[in-house]
Amino acid sequence: MSVQSSQSRDEVVLRHPGAEDGNQLWEITKRSETLDLNSPYHYLLMCRHFAASSVVAEVNGRIAGFVTAYIPPESSDTLFVWQVAVDRKFRGQGLARKMLAFAFHHPQRPLSYLEATITPSNTASICLFTAAAQDLDAPFAFNETFFSQKNFGSAEHECEMLFRIGPIGL
Repeated sequence: MSVQSSQSRDEVVLRHPGAEDGNQLWEITKRSETLDLNSPYHYLLMCRHFAASSVVAEVNGRIAGFVTAYIPPESSDTLFVWQVAVDRKFRGQGLARKMLAFAFHHPQRPLSYLEATITPSNTASICLFTAAAQDLDAPFAFNETFFSQKNFGSAEHECEMLFRIGPIGL
């Protein structure tokens, strides 16, 4: 799938990632300074084991953003989004919303729900997933604690709330 960037003439290509993309995903996450940075190995696994449910946005051969996601074994009708990132240079062009839609509509099986966890202070992600619910013409809920602060042990981390969109397309 190709879409035109709204602020430039560069072609944006949305595709599923491969292991060769893992390091670029790690670099984008590191540069974000806001996302939880996982090990490079984690991004390699996401690009290899969960490629069919994840997506990258490529501009002129460079990864501009990504969505890592998977289908939980106990919820085969749900796409669970792990991380969404857009490199600084490419923000403000709607890439995150386009990647979420692509990830939802191009899995190996039909889906009815899209989920993510978001901290209550992360207004950017709350806005993104609210807009994604509108794009998908589906109801959403954001009122259930998924992981409490206690679940993180001694690590200082805000609770993670479940953002659930769906049912979608019914």
